[in-house]
Amino acid sequence: MTSANTATMPERIVADLIDAGEPTGELLLKVSQVAKVLQVVDRTVLYLLQENRLGYITTGKRGYRIPRALLAQYMLENLVPRQITEAEQALAQIQQAIENSRTELASLTARIAAAKAELAEAGTPTRRRRSTQTVA
Repeated sequence: MTSANTATMPERIVADLIDAGEPTGELLLKVSQVAKVLQVVDRTVLYLLQENRLGYITTGKRGYRIPRALLAQYMLENLVPRQITEAEQALAQIQQAIENSRTELASLTARIAAAKAELAEAGTPTRRRRSTQTVA
């Protein structure tokens, strides 16, 4: 885990995500470990390595190790901004729905007030009272 004093909030979140996915504390992760952290298949991680989108160290002909720091950097640059954008879009939709509801509520309140005013002008009582007379 990263110290609260030395890391910003997104960096702490990414470090916690890596620790949650791969709690071994190793500094160099295997492709399968990175796939587990990113919640993808191994082939996707290999694609990221081949495209140089994720830094790595080779260990033999077909072996790769991904430094934990480079994985954290990749996650900060690629995953966190996308999730923030998606959250901002969802928030904007919710705020629009709230505004629409407020507008509709104001319209209904005005219609109710207008209906009450019409009834008051017409002299029609708004409530009927029951008769207390008994029929014999």
